[in-house]
Amino acid sequence: MADAEKLTCWDSEDVFTIGIRLKTLGGQFHVDDEEPVELDTGYGGDLLVPWEMYTALELYGWEYPEEHWSVGISVSGERFEMPLSQGILVIPRLGREFEVLIDTFEGNEQFLIGRGFIRKHRILLDGPGNRVCFFAETD
Repeated sequence: MADAEKLTCWDSEDVFTIGIRLKTLGGQFHVDDEEPVELDTGYGGDLLVPWEMYTALELYGWEYPEEHWSVGISVSGERFEMPLSQGILVIPRLGREFEVLIDTFEGNEQFLIGRGFIRKHRILLDGPGNRVCFFAETD
């Protein structure tokens, strides 16, 4: 018997977003309810978080050694290290949790879901329908 799938959608008029909560490996959440976070196919990692969120959640406690960190390049050509940590991306509407790798860099203000996460899941960007839909297997 084939696995059934559940389709869960979010309205996305200007940018494509899904509602998430970020959870640390210690169980701390960044918000009490879901927050819409942009899907960005131009970012190659799983999840890019603002620097202030990274430090407030103390994600440095779950960092990988520096040899695993990414190196970013600014528009002016400057190179900078991007700490790499672990966390859990929670999609409340699905009732599901996903382990993710988390990047940031000092001064970053962007919160993005990147290709690293997108490529592992079936996600529909419905432009004419102004929505993003996530296909998830049901139990």
